[in-house]
Amino acid sequence: HPDRSPARTPRAAVAAAMSFWGAKVAPGQAAKVDVPAGEVMHLSQACLDPAAASGASARVMVEQKGTSFAVAVLKEGGQECCALDLFLDLKEATLKVVGTAAVHLTGYFESGDMDEEEDEDEAPAKAKASPK
Repeated sequence: HPDRSPARTPRAAVAAAMSFWGAKVAPGQAAKVDVPAGEVMHLSQACLDPAAASGASARVMVEQKGTSFAVAVLKEGGQECCALDLFLDLKEATLKVVGTAAVHLTGYFESGDMDEEEDEDEAPAKAKASPK
């Protein structure tokens, strides 16, 4: 029988707190994402545009504080999709595509309040572990 502890959020409430987003980003361009107030953006997947030319490739880059980080390297006929699990603050970071193919980025927006609830749940466990 499933765990019915009060600390768990019902699935319907979690689903209602999230909303899909997607962007098709051309090579050399940055993703244009309007993050609703009070929400954070989760990047879930990067896939090559289905119309990508044979052998085309692309890198999805996150630029933050002047440094670029590759989070997905995609190639037509090889790795065409990449699952990701990144929460991004687009006030501080930019998503860009470099290469010869457009990339479809997908994910969801999630209420920023959910992170605070998780932090509150973790705090007592950390306090119990620290006395020695």
